[in-house]
Amino acid sequence: MVAPWGARVPEGEAPLSASQVEAPVAPAVSASGRWPKPLLAVLAGALALSLWTALRFPLLDPDEGRNAEVAREMAASGDVVIPHLAGVPYLDKPPALFAAAAAAVRVLGPRPLAPRLPAVIASFAILLLLARTSRRFAGDGQALRATLLTAAAPLFAGLSAYVIFDMPLAACVTVVWLGLARELTAGATAQRRLCMYAALGLGILLKGPIMIAWVLGGSAATALLLRERAPLRWLGWWPGWLLALGMAGAWFVLALQRHPEFAHYALVEESLERLTTGSFHREQPWWFVPLVLVGGTLTWSLLTPWRWPQSRPAHVAAGFVLFAVVFFSLSHSKLVTYLLPVVPAAAYLAAECWQRAPRLPGYLLVGLSIAPLLLVAGSPWVDRYMQQHSGAALAAAIEASGGGAVRYEDCYSPGTDFLRGRTSAVVSADGSPLTSNYIVRYRELLTQRGQWRLHATPAAAPPADVIVRAAKNPTPPPAGGRLIFSDARFHAWRLEPGP
Repeated sequence: MVAPWGARVPEGEAPLSASQVEAPVAPAVSASGRWPKPLLAVLAGALALSLWTALRFPLLDPDEGRNAEVAREMAASGDVVIPHLAGVPYLDKPPALFAAAAAAVRVLGPRPLAPRLPAVIASFAILLLLARTSRRFAGDGQALRATLLTAAAPLFAGLSAYVIFDMPLAACVTVVWLGLARELTAGATAQRRLCMYAALGLGILLKGPIMIAWVLGGSAATALLLRERAPLRWLGWWPGWLLALGMAGAWFVLALQRHPEFAHYALVEESLERLTTGSFHREQPWWFVPLVLVGGTLTWSLLTPWRWPQSRPAHVAAGFVLFAVVFFSLSHSKLVTYLLPVVPAAAYLAAECWQRAPRLPGYLLVGLSIAPLLLVAGSPWVDRYMQQHSGAALAAAIEASGGGAVRYEDCYSPGTDFLRGRTSAVVSADGSPLTSNYIVRYRELLTQRGQWRLHATPAAAPPADVIVRAAKNPTPPPAGGRLIFSDARFHAWRLEPGP
């Protein structure tokens, strides 16, 4: 019997029963020996581009800055159960990404590379796993094509060093669909299924119930395309569900002990309401999902001679692509990043379509180089844009003027707090500057528990050395304040000591 990724089952390990195992349909290609140099070059180049991006650009507010600051506060407090932002519980997302980034922050300090490392590692893991498994499915050529197409996709390359949940989630989804494809070609094993269910549990800890939707929907769509039940059999393996739900459930129980309202928020407001209503203000037209998939995988999305999937692994990839198109088209909440987990599966499909060509044509190779070249050549423009929307310049101005305590009045730059390595006072009646639905919706409950760390008025806030206000704020400058920073988002004044 074949174990995960083709290894032998260790001696003494019990195989799955016959009723649990799907008989192999077609033998996988044995890809032994050294990996081809072109494939290694693609992997090395993709990793180098991700690390260069992580080091080259500042953190983008609000998303990157907010997630990075949550991770920094987790690293400072040691509380890996309940994330915090500006000292207030932040339960908009589970803690897995924050915990991983917090570990990096503890080692590297508050610098952009630290919170970006989980995305860098996840993106490289996707390429490595895709290359390794594709070699077993169809040999070195398919592995090279699938890996190259994935790495060159603008959506993948652009988010390979971005502090957001979707790249680690994409890694979990990739483990599942590649594992399912391996099961349908080589038979089921307990070890591989444990890996798939562990990815399910980690995906829930990264982004919540949406990972369950990916697993169930992708498997069901694959069964529909293959017109057989085999892709659904792994979902009935109860030891795997114990593992996955045990991983996520342990944290969920701990969170509920401290925040009983979280069950309603996570399952109803953050999940069901997000998908079925426009309350999160993320509705998009019907053509949004196709446009993102085509634009996010340029240029190969237009140049590939698309045809119906031929192999069983390609059918699995197509099933997960089909699920994403249908699910996110019907959802009332749409963001570009939600489609990121589709890219590796779509790339595998495209790679199979090029299988008959002895080599990738020159015009496709030129097209594949466009996204990386634009990112590098256009880095001065990208840097200017990100500087304008990051907290780096404000943090530098505060430190250059003498540092000290900062008070934000009806505004907030989480990226600034992250880079300065300290939590500032925030003046806000409702918490809206923190861009957290949970904080805004449960302000009164948090106040009753004494967990509300924001201040209703400047007079109620602690003394500060620097005052920061939104640039659009029409109120006069603070008395005795010296302007130290001004841009399209913020004005900052240092309070000079009195005579």
